[in-house]
Amino acid sequence: MILQNPLRRCAVLSAAALLALAGCSEGAGGDEAASEDQAALTELSGRLVEGDQPAYTAEYLIEGSEESVLVAVDPEAGTAAVVVGDRPSLWAGDDVAGLTVWLDQELDGVLPSEETVASWLSATAVDSSASTVFSNTTLAGELADCVDVQGAEDSPVGAYEVCVTTVGVIASVTAKVGDKAYTAKLVNYHDGVDTAWLDEITGQASTANQ
Repeated sequence: MILQNPLRRCAVLSAAALLALAGCSEGAGGDEAASEDQAALTELSGRLVEGDQPAYTAEYLIEGSEESVLVAVDPEAGTAAVVVGDRPSLWAGDDVAGLTVWLDQELDGVLPSEETVASWLSATAVDSSASTVFSNTTLAGELADCVDVQGAEDSPVGAYEVCVTTVGVIASVTAKVGDKAYTAKLVNYHDGVDTAWLDEITGQASTANQ
């Protein structure tokens, strides 16, 4: 669900192209370099929230606590599950907005939502005080584009690092937001949601929106 953005000066933005964007702006003037950074940040933000949300299952490790978090979302089927440690929670229904709110509540203080991270990136894109460094990596077998943001004085989060996979799933995030510290890293990922697994944990958790 990569957002089609016409501001692609270096190359088509993919798992490696954010690094190319940063590289091609090194010899340019300050305004041009800033424009390239804005385009890259806007691309990452759009990738998280634009287009059809994929069905996926992602497991994260909360660094420093060794706690695992499992997130499974299938918007088309209207099902989702969150397992924090050994505590499962389920969602069922066709209210996409309600699903987003539910995910925010279940993952509060553990993993920011895609919409939340997208808002950070959008704010950073128009924050002239922000310093950004782009890179790419592979986590759980998934290519991801990353940005390290520092000194963003006019953004809701002044310093953070986030990686986003090519299909628009958070691959890692490190940020301090108020009294909440996020240190999540993707350790397992696959497309789709295993319905047999959902059925297995159904008896272990209450289901929201039913």
